[in-house]
Amino acid sequence: MGPRSGWLGRAKRQLYADLRADPYLRYLLVGALLLAGFGFWHRIPIFATWDEHDRVLDALVAYAEIVHDPSIDGVRDGLSWSRAPFGATLWVYLLAVLPVVLVALLSGQGDAIAAMRNPAYAYGHYPVWAETPRWIWTWSLVFVRLTNVVFAVVTVYLLYRLGTRLENRATGRLAALLLTLTFGFLKLAKEGGEDMPATMCFVASIYFLVGYLQTGERRQFYAGSAVGGLAIAFKLTLGLVVPIIALAFLLRARVEDGPLWRVFWQPRLLVGGAALGAVVICLGFPTLLVGDFQAIDARWFDRTGRLERAVGPTAPAWWWFLRTYASAFGWPLLVAAMGALVASIVNLARFAPSRAALRERAPGFDERALLVGALVAYLLFFSRWHDWRVHHILPTFPLAMLLLADSLDRLRGHRQRVGHAALAVVVVTAAIYAGVGVGQFTSMPRDEATEWLDENAEEDATMEVYFHGFFENAIPHGMNLNTPLDGPAERDPCPEYIQVGDKELLYLQDIPDAQRSSEVNSNVGPRAEYIRALLDGEYDYEVVAEFGERPPNYVPRRPEPGSLRELAPLGIYPHSDQYGDEVELASDQYVAILERQGECTEPSEATRDAPW
Repeated sequence: MGPRSGWLGRAKRQLYADLRADPYLRYLLVGALLLAGFGFWHRIPIFATWDEHDRVLDALVAYAEIVHDPSIDGVRDGLSWSRAPFGATLWVYLLAVLPVVLVALLSGQGDAIAAMRNPAYAYGHYPVWAETPRWIWTWSLVFVRLTNVVFAVVTVYLLYRLGTRLENRATGRLAALLLTLTFGFLKLAKEGGEDMPATMCFVASIYFLVGYLQTGERRQFYAGSAVGGLAIAFKLTLGLVVPIIALAFLLRARVEDGPLWRVFWQPRLLVGGAALGAVVICLGFPTLLVGDFQAIDARWFDRTGRLERAVGPTAPAWWWFLRTYASAFGWPLLVAAMGALVASIVNLARFAPSRAALRERAPGFDERALLVGALVAYLLFFSRWHDWRVHHILPTFPLAMLLLADSLDRLRGHRQRVGHAALAVVVVTAAIYAGVGVGQFTSMPRDEATEWLDENAEEDATMEVYFHGFFENAIPHGMNLNTPLDGPAERDPCPEYIQVGDKELLYLQDIPDAQRSSEVNSNVGPRAEYIRALLDGEYDYEVVAEFGERPPNYVPRRPEPGSLRELAPLGIYPHSDQYGDEVELASDQYVAILERQGECTEPSEATRDAPW
């Protein structure tokens, strides 16, 4: 059987058919590629986030163990090393960085790969990053991020197909365009992690389930179950796809011929779908395949703490919903999406089959009920969390954009002028918001600070840094560091430079503890006093370079948690303040570089005891 007769062949034929039938689709996909890929090079060869750091390092350490010990034990040790077993992401990034590993081996630099095995933690594994050749990190991150960009473009195309299957090509085009113009979606396309591939698989699963609702074909149900299992293998929170699959089964069974007990009693279909999903989940976790069952048990069954664990400040759930979606969508798109969800629910209520016609199929009803049910399920699930960030809610973006496109189509059908005006406002404002946000990746404060240090700092200069990991600072590759983890004997008593960033400045805020995020709520008093004295020049250090906008008197002002009034700017300026671990935007990247003035005198250094 040739490859064209398989699922890949069918997918290619479908794509070619769509490109021939819809002359706008190629421009839509090229636009998605350009917007999602623009700025993918930011921070390279340093990581953008903790998630990207973990996933890329996991893949390279796995190869390092195998190069060091090309045996079954080496494979097991390599695949098992990780902060946590992150599932299918490891398979993807093993492929993404494979060209880098092969070039290293063929060019006689295999030792550089092997030396990465079992890296010491030390400030976010800084030693292995600093000691590994820069080109390895550069090209590993290039391939990983471009892989993520491809996932984003495929997600846009799948949403086009889903909209076409739901209604027509116009609906599919509009839904895909709206997703392409969603800034939060574009932002996450530029970093390595499991969120984008998981969302792509989730949209694919919904696509197959809608096909099952329309045709009743069992292969569509099985495909939806298998791809749904792959989504879970990428990201465990997508376990919500299981009740969505169950909902699709119930909706289809309602209109099947035969007694109710018979159409609902289909053990072969249900067990087969569940088995397929389970097999894909198991195959998606390399750690499971090499027998590290303890790590899998901890990953799968000991994750309930995230519901209560506070990362951001304490605030009502509605405040987190509004601030997170506003920063990802912009206010016009968010208001339109919220209105579309309400309109979709009202429309379902109006056209729901009566009791007398309960077994009859209402065209379009079941498909829209599935989409609304999936989105509402996600919103209810996240409402139980203490707080969340944009990457947590990414799977809801395609659903929201499809329901918005569908609602705008209905509005244009009933009130043509009003519908066209609403469509124009939504598309234009979303394009401006996303365009400004994406454009700002050309000039990010940490990138500029890193370039300045590269050009101005001596090769053997030492810089003191404080916040959690090296990639949360501006650090040229290989620079000597003083870090919070270094003991007195390891520290340079008088580093040439000290770096103070936005996170350190947050200690200067005079606010209640409940308004602080977990990142800056420890040892607040001494740290605030130290940072203020440092900036005031009391330790013979002077600010010689600044990047980003300096807050008034160095004190950042974050929106008061729970304040509705202070949410407004968050959906107007794309690079608004964030509480979290996704790509940190310009507002979170202020950097001040302080340089030592005069000669080093160790007694005075003893008074500069950084409280980290």
